[in-house]
Amino acid sequence: MNRKLTTFKIVFHLAIFFISTSLQAGEKINLLLLSGKNNHEWQKTTPKLQEIFNNSNLFSVTVTERPDTLSEKSLKSFQLIVSNWNAFPEKSRQWSAETENAIINFVKNGGGFVFVHSASATHYDWPEFQNMAGGTWGDTTKHGKVAPFQVEISKTDHPVTKGLANFRTTDELWVDMRINGKPTVLGNAFAPSSNRGSDELEPVILTQKSGKGRSFFLVLGHNVQAMRNLGFQTLLLRGSEWAASGKVTQKIPDELSLDDQSRKLSWQKEANSVSLLNNGKIVWQHHFDKKEGKPYFHPLSTIDGSVLTGLRPDDHPWHRAIWFSWKFINGINYWEEDRATGKSEGITELKSVRYNLTKQFGAEFNLELTYHPPTGNDLLKEKRSVHMSAPAGDGSYFMDWESTFTALADEVVLDRTPLLNEPEGKSYGGYAGFSARLNNQLWDVKVINDSGETEQLHGKASRWMIYEAKNLKGQSVAMTIFDHPANLNHPNKWFISNDPETPFYYFSPAVIFDSKLILKKGEKLHLKYRLLVSTGEIDQTKLQSTWNQFKTK
Repeated sequence: MNRKLTTFKIVFHLAIFFISTSLQAGEKINLLLLSGKNNHEWQKTTPKLQEIFNNSNLFSVTVTERPDTLSEKSLKSFQLIVSNWNAFPEKSRQWSAETENAIINFVKNGGGFVFVHSASATHYDWPEFQNMAGGTWGDTTKHGKVAPFQVEISKTDHPVTKGLANFRTTDELWVDMRINGKPTVLGNAFAPSSNRGSDELEPVILTQKSGKGRSFFLVLGHNVQAMRNLGFQTLLLRGSEWAASGKVTQKIPDELSLDDQSRKLSWQKEANSVSLLNNGKIVWQHHFDKKEGKPYFHPLSTIDGSVLTGLRPDDHPWHRAIWFSWKFINGINYWEEDRATGKSEGITELKSVRYNLTKQFGAEFNLELTYHPPTGNDLLKEKRSVHMSAPAGDGSYFMDWESTFTALADEVVLDRTPLLNEPEGKSYGGYAGFSARLNNQLWDVKVINDSGETEQLHGKASRWMIYEAKNLKGQSVAMTIFDHPANLNHPNKWFISNDPETPFYYFSPAVIFDSKLILKKGEKLHLKYRLLVSTGEIDQTKLQSTWNQFKTK
């Protein structure tokens, strides 16, 4: 039974205190996060680490910016210390003998200690600390630019890495790290000479045992962007749990689990969602909670569970993976949502949902929706059908989305953010309608239209558009949306975002990209789209064949 989260300060000596604490009753691991000094951006990375730990619901985190004041008494309530602190380039000891002895005894008596990235690069003349880390920045250590590389799991029977697949990340890779003691290396990464590397595998995941305690050193995590990587977060959580308890209960995300080549499909039905599973991993899930209003699909994954969609990202929390939303109806915003309430100014109301699931693992959904202002009558109604095909032999499957909108008011104006050449226009104008927001963990994302072009595709017409990428395991995955020839303004212009820095991967066949649409009472708008999920390299000939089949429907 959980009690209400409380925040308090733990006082050390006179004016020393921990800056934030969050405790709950139960089986949570009490974690002390060391911060306050680092040759990296600790002011940004410490809150990110705290967020990762809190979101796992396994740890109760306390942060201190004065680790030099720790004592055996102050450590008694903790099972784990995670360090994001160093005094680099200063090499001499920084903490008092009392603090050093407290930490040594903490670990020897069964506590855990975790080093994140450069946290070991300090206390060079404190041998117990260096041996506990297992590795540090030495006299000949170097690194190249932050760049993409693959982390290769070298020890697959350790609790931290068991079941974890190799994965890609963008980070700072240490070369020729100084090894202390006899650590166990769980994972490595190849450091190419083209980026100041050794053309050899360099260790990035290390463990060490000290008395009854355990330590874990994750060399990854140079900055906040690197910490957003799902592989980093998975290792951090599993390694921290192991260091604290000697066991690991944290589940490996489907995107990072080792592939099961067999296929075992099943249905999972809940009150407000239906999912297709393969070996227990979600292939796709349709959400239709009437309290949320806007139905959506998430996750939409490959047959082996590699997630392609992104739900409610921080930059646009109203993005719902695969969904449909108008921007403005009669001047009221139905797209953006209040960050606090999750509600739009205009109301998208889900009236009814019916579905049929086949023994061959296809599905048919029929929904009725209405659109209206906060007060007043319905302006627009929608009848929507979504057909999900059964997965093919190669694992590909498609979604056929069909919506018929009927104007209920004397005049219904469907509009969007204006374009740059219009009054109050924006560079990001033109969006509304059927949309896809992709997973920000995808790599090497490129956009391709029906002519094979890959540049300057925003605002360009095309019969279909492809987002091709690599997943965390380095496998080729793709999502393709087809615009039916019977649609208004076909071939539609596309709203494209492919920013790897944010990252922000979004695309939509923007049916009213160029101008608003006015429907008179009783007039209808009929829209049809096909979304194809596939793996492997893109074959435009096959896409043309899919298009030929789809356009006759």
